Amino acid sequence: MPIVARCTVAPWALALALAPLLACAGHAPLSGPAALHQRRGAQLLATGQVDRAEAELALALEYRPHSPEVLNGLGLVAHQRGQLEAALGHFRAAVLQDDDFAEAHNNVGVVLLQRGHHEEAAQSFRAALAVDPGYVNARYNLALSLVRLGQLAAASFELRKVTTLAPALGAARAELGCVLVQLGRAAAGDRELRAALALDPGLGAAHRCLGQLLRLRGDPAAAEPLLREALRLDPSDAAALYELAVSLVVLGRRDAAETELWRVVRRQPAWAPGHFVLGHVLAAAGRWQQAVQRLRRAVSLAPRYAAAQLLLGDALVQSGQAELAREPYRHFLGDPPRELRLETERVRRWMASATTSGRTPVLGRARL
Repeated sequence: MPIVARCTVAPWALALALAPLLACAGHAPLSGPAALHQRRGAQLLATGQVDRAEAELALALEYRPHSPEVLNGLGLVAHQRGQLEAALGHFRAAVLQDDDFAEAHNNVGVVLLQRGHHEEAAQSFRAALAVDPGYVNARYNLALSLVRLGQLAAASFELRKVTTLAPALGAARAELGCVLVQLGRAAAGDRELRAALALDPGLGAAHRCLGQLLRLRGDPAAAEPLLREALRLDPSDAAALYELAVSLVVLGRRDAAETELWRVVRRQPAWAPGHFVLGHVLAAAGRWQQAVQRLRRAVSLAPRYAAAQLLLGDALVQSGQAELAREPYRHFLGDPPRELRLETERVRRWMASATTSGRTPVLGRARL
């Protein structure tokens, strides 16, 4: 199968962002007026003149009604407008016209990934790579889809290939570093994150993951400035906000942590860890009723979140609702994580002897 021409890959600002959709004009050769209008459309699209680009591409399509290149361009127009359904239709139409059009396969995958269809997206990126194994954007996007599917080892393998193909692509090194940290390979993750920042100091994700790594190593004071820099670069990075809040909790600055955590749960209301850590801070301050509300939210989002179930049971007892503590305690005892096994005996004793007035247990050792 032929290797299709494509644009140079531009580094993306954030790990877990999508590699850019391609608007270059290197696929099927066009000639005459169709080529002229298509070329103008691509140039206008690159400068953000979406309406004029659409007009040029529409004229090109009149000359070449089934051109996959022009259909792909119209998909890019729709995508820039946020019209994902229309964009997906154009990209799929381009693929139907030419199954060897790697860019169109990639762009189908990007839209599917944005819509949360991670498995289907991965299939589209693999289709692009079957046409052109050296297509860096598609391989990077495949790695991102694997991260979202929780397949971290496979994602790290693909990211290694990306960094081999494009050693100066800092975003890929940042993503690889973040994945390695999650896999528990701290030293390798540290190396990749520092290499990413050497290539591009503006990579917010690299600052965030390096801050997380330092916090996990027991140095929250060193983590704090990195996490604040991540948030300066991308104020919408809820994961960096969460890591900053946890670091502040460990540093004993609970008021500041609470402020940051409220920002986390407002931005990511369906993210259980944010509610859990906020509940932990509220419980430590003796604000039991508020803690119960946050912890209930955490376990409703993630019923198998054992640390949240444990702390919810403790908070219910402390707030005078001991009769309601049995259910979260039972959930906790069903599958306690290794780091909380020492709490199981305390909870079992309470379950055996508690009455509706309850025996007040000490707060659990739920780890942040």
